[in-house]
Amino acid sequence: MKVRLFLLGILALMLGIPACAGYQERVQTWKNYEPTPFYRDYATAKPTREISSTPPDRDFENQVVKIKEMKAQWEKALKTVEEEGPFYTPDHSRFQQLRPAGTDPSFAQAVLNGGFSLQDLENLAYLRNPGVKGAERTFRASLEAYSQVWNLDEILRQYTAFTEALMTGIGPMRGREPIEMKFPFPGVLALKGEIVTQEVKASRETLEISRRTAITQSRKTYWSLLFVTRAQEITQEMLSLLQHLEAVATVRYETGKTSFQDLIKIRIERVKLEEDLKTLREQQRNLEVKILEILDLPPATRVGAPLAVPPRKEVPQLTALYPVALDQRQELRRLRALVGKMERMIEMAETAIYPPYTLTFSFFQDEAISQVGTRRMKEPFATATTASTGAGLPKMPWYGSNDAYLREARQKLAALREDLKRMEDETVFKVREAWFRLDQARREEALYAGRVVGLSQAALDASTRGYETGKVTFADVISSYSGWLKDNLAIERRRSDLGISRAELEETLGAAWKD
Repeated sequence: MKVRLFLLGILALMLGIPACAGYQERVQTWKNYEPTPFYRDYATAKPTREISSTPPDRDFENQVVKIKEMKAQWEKALKTVEEEGPFYTPDHSRFQQLRPAGTDPSFAQAVLNGGFSLQDLENLAYLRNPGVKGAERTFRASLEAYSQVWNLDEILRQYTAFTEALMTGIGPMRGREPIEMKFPFPGVLALKGEIVTQEVKASRETLEISRRTAITQSRKTYWSLLFVTRAQEITQEMLSLLQHLEAVATVRYETGKTSFQDLIKIRIERVKLEEDLKTLREQQRNLEVKILEILDLPPATRVGAPLAVPPRKEVPQLTALYPVALDQRQELRRLRALVGKMERMIEMAETAIYPPYTLTFSFFQDEAISQVGTRRMKEPFATATTASTGAGLPKMPWYGSNDAYLREARQKLAALREDLKRMEDETVFKVREAWFRLDQARREEALYAGRVVGLSQAALDASTRGYETGKVTFADVISSYSGWLKDNLAIERRRSDLGISRAELEETLGAAWKD
């Protein structure tokens, strides 16, 4: 028995030695393998005809780079506030001086305490208004949507790279991504980027509306405050004139040349003016608090007197304003961006249903299953033909074209277009109305400044001298005094209306009118 086992061991050893030697030889041959010259020439040669200039993966990366560039451009535009804007362009040097006021309330308070100009108030509103800051935050939030455009696609690409199965074939064993990730790329990813771009444009127009509103409010408040300040000066001057008239009436009453009733009427007018003066002071305080609201400052902040500047008296031609408003008004631009967004959303949905023509014929689903032979899991081609569609035609050629969400999106798009038409018609009317108020203020200011105020002053002087000599009745004197006060207040009101009307006109245009 032992002899038999010994012989079997020797036999196995003799058979194993050649086998090991053959295995080692095969391993060495595999390590030293080199492709044939024919294959090397084929691998290094450039194709004579390229269907696509870049591979699909490179297309994806290039499109991502473009989207990142768009985001960077929008961020740069937000930071560069000194650039010329459609509605308001701050003076660069003065804007840089007032920039610390955007974060330092004490700096803004110091600017207001020393007396402020219209330009300073506009810059402070640009830097400190809470509505503007909130719109800037919203705009920055909309920029983050750019990174979300390719984020889901990138996650799915990574998931596919780790979980896909390899298909045996010729050449390198490189797996392919599923067709859902590639087809109809790059159209869908580009459309996603355009959708976000339209959304960012709408958000940018909302930011411009906030800036426009804050600056317009500051302008209107400035001109109203300037009028109230000037009205107090005129009322105070009128009180001095009434005191002089009261002294004259007292002397005439003591000499028996006038009645006590005239003296009482003068005192009544003086008391009424003193009450009007108190009302103007409280109105001034209201306007000062309005400025504090625009600039987000504490209620106890002291506001100095505004520095008076003459209003611009030029009135632009009405026909030249319509195209400017239809092109530059922020509400219209925002609505056009929303229309563009809706159009691209519908296009993206339809693209997913009706893929466009592509030359990437070899794209196929990466499925590790047998499609041919006796072990096939599904039929590679259709095995039956529907009589209603015919051979070679799709089963449902218009599948998904009339889905509920697409019908809803198309109706919303039509509604947005109608809203755009309505707003364009409304803009034309608003421009006409704002221009009318500006033209009316200019005509009335010219009338009062050129003739009415001068005649009122002459009538006041003549009636005062006539009353002192007893040639003019008291009723005529009081009428001339009332007319002088009314006309002087009216011209200041018209000058203030010039500034307010121009601010409202530019707000309607959405752009600064430069003569």
